[in-house]
Amino acid sequence: MVQQPEIQDIYPLSFMQEGMLFHSLLDQESRAYFEQASFTINGSLDTERFQKSLDALIERYDIFRTAFIHKNVVKPRQVVLKERQIRLQFVDISHLDEAAKETFVDHFKHDDKKKGFDLQTDPLMRVSILKRAHEQYHCIWSHHHILMDGWCFGIVMKEFLAIYKALGKGQLPDFEPVQPFSKYIKWLMRQDRKEAEAFWKTRLVDVKQTASLPKTSSSSKGKLEQMAFTISKEQTERLRKLALKADATLNTVFQALWGIILQKINRCDDAVFGSVISGRPSDLEDVEKMVGLFINTIPVRVKSGPESFLTLVSRLQQESLKAEAYSYYPLYDIQAQSTLKHELFDHIVVFENIPAQREIESLNQADAFDFTVDHFDMEEVTNYGCSIKIIPGSSLYIRINFDIGLYDPAMMKKIELYLRHIIGSVIADPNQQIAQIALLGEETAKKMLYEFNQTELAAPLAPTLHSFFTRRAALSPNMPALRFSGGILTYRELDQYTNQLAIRLRKKGVAKE
Repeated sequence: MVQQPEIQDIYPLSFMQEGMLFHSLLDQESRAYFEQASFTINGSLDTERFQKSLDALIERYDIFRTAFIHKNVVKPRQVVLKERQIRLQFVDISHLDEAAKETFVDHFKHDDKKKGFDLQTDPLMRVSILKRAHEQYHCIWSHHHILMDGWCFGIVMKEFLAIYKALGKGQLPDFEPVQPFSKYIKWLMRQDRKEAEAFWKTRLVDVKQTASLPKTSSSSKGKLEQMAFTISKEQTERLRKLALKADATLNTVFQALWGIILQKINRCDDAVFGSVISGRPSDLEDVEKMVGLFINTIPVRVKSGPESFLTLVSRLQQESLKAEAYSYYPLYDIQAQSTLKHELFDHIVVFENIPAQREIESLNQADAFDFTVDHFDMEEVTNYGCSIKIIPGSSLYIRINFDIGLYDPAMMKKIELYLRHIIGSVIADPNQQIAQIALLGEETAKKMLYEFNQTELAAPLAPTLHSFFTRRAALSPNMPALRFSGGILTYRELDQYTNQLAIRLRKKGVAKE
């Protein structure tokens, strides 16, 4: 008879955890919220000590011994077990040639991701070590996002390394007592949801359209492509100075930049996008030391008028501070307060510090370990077709993940051009009016227009207006052709309209074939 595990605690899920559980059950084949960190270890590695360090970490934090029970219960609950084992997987691939090693690592990561996690029965973290050569290893550390956010992973890596170091001397480090995640859940349950509902209803009043990036289709292929680029050190520093001048954060400056891009693309002065926030309440003692899932996604509304970029940034910062008190409110309830509901926004922006990366960098600078770590990478997937991640440093690093079934890679490349131009424009003159900010510089715009017209001239001249739209629809069917108070007409839709009009005119004898 199988012995049932002993239960230590039971409590509700946070709002974000509920959302992740919902999406996991809705599409069990999806790997949204599967987090996979990978890095190379160079030097002497004691795998037995590695396992003992992992065991100590699991014993220290309740969240790593938690199961998410959703079957045969009225409402899902997270159940903390007194004990739970996570066994380190070790695979020796040192006998393979370099090409075969790379292939093996890629396939291993893919299979690990494909395996996923059963939130009710599985330990929700897996750690594997692949031995590539003498004193060279590849570590793959996976977990479900429902356990913790990126900030927590930095805390975990720091403590894991401290435990590994101390065990080398036959002891455990003298850590401060853990603040359990349940403490945050209790805080969350005390919040006034009616007050939060009223705040978001007021904040989202009169939002009339989804501010989307141009899409080529409405059908996802389930395959993501990544585009990344870096803003120069000089421009990053000038953006920081601009933020200081506006009494704002660098995050708020980027939100203003992104809002303007969406406004210009959608020909509007009001844009909403999703923003992932840390979600750690400042009035909860020691919250910065807790490990669990605190993040939330909330809407950021960038509404501009006859004001300067600097004024816009300052106002957005004030609005952000007001929203902070209600940032715990679940996204599905926030969306319900708007007329657009779940179509309030279709992509998210994440301004993310990576503590894990910093811990690794400090490790490499210390002499306390017999190894160094490099090539750190964290791969994560959300349920959005597009996510924009900004990683601060001496230079801003920007990474755009997008579904190739929904978005054209060439269009995403234009987004980079737009962003670079607007950054150059606002640091040159932060006091310029929003209406004066263009997506492209005059020379670049002329070049693109010339190339576009060259493409047009390569085809035979259209003898009628309708045939022009037919040819144009064949080239770019989903490109906006006309904008009016009711929305946007694409070239495909305009072609269908002019075709119907031509038929009616011919029937009346007004037009010929």
